[in-house]
Amino acid sequence: MLRDAEFAAREHAYSPSRWARNHEATLARQARLGEQLRTSHSPERLAYGSAPSEGVNLFLPEGEGPWPLMAFLHGGYWQELTASATDFMALHWLKQGWAFASLDYPLAPEASIETMVASCQQGVDVLRRKASGYGLSGRIHLGGHSAGAQLALMSCLGKTALCDIESLLLASGIYDLRPLVGTYIDAPLGLDAEQAEHLSPLCQALQGLPPLQLVHGELDPPAFRTQGEAMKVLAQASGVEVGLSSRAGCDHFDIIESLHQEFMFFNG
Repeated sequence: MLRDAEFAAREHAYSPSRWARNHEATLARQARLGEQLRTSHSPERLAYGSAPSEGVNLFLPEGEGPWPLMAFLHGGYWQELTASATDFMALHWLKQGWAFASLDYPLAPEASIETMVASCQQGVDVLRRKASGYGLSGRIHLGGHSAGAQLALMSCLGKTALCDIESLLLASGIYDLRPLVGTYIDAPLGLDAEQAEHLSPLCQALQGLPPLQLVHGELDPPAFRTQGEAMKVLAQASGVEVGLSSRAGCDHFDIIESLHQEFMFFNG
């Protein structure tokens, strides 16, 4: 019974939908906004592999470049959503004269998190190789939300780390996967303790990372806020430039609707 209670407590702590105001309405609104943007401002679809999940939606500003690029990885606990979930965000970057790329990546249970990290790296590499042909400046900033924040960080760590990323913009990230092992969240992932540790940025050496901008919502689950605070401490101890901010009144799902404001403020 104690073990059941422990799992129930962890599942509650790491279930953002249980802490948000109305996550279904938020996701539906964001999907509508993304569809409207794709209709009025059609993105380029770049493939980095043969599967439908191996592609990028690239939104380019009007006029001539060169433009800096924000490449963004959606959330969904490595098992839900697609690049279209973050397409709506492009409008804010386009207005500032930035290009914006929403990245697809394969999902669990068909793909492991290791495969997802490799796919995200391939997607960014395609954007880098084709930058000049699309009027991009070559300055690439990488962002991610929730599970996408973990993927963005892991893509910049280790022997296969992405190079020349200008900065990382990470919203409401999950940086320690160990509490997820054995929960319903883990069912499609099949993690064991060793894998979870290996895939947890909070268990890695962070030296050499580009500057980190961490953001969470005031109404994010406390466990997510705690992990963000721990990531800031670890980054500082590793000599990585890092900032952490909290968006008042935002929950885990609507935090990305105002993410551009945090980014432009710190990078203006």
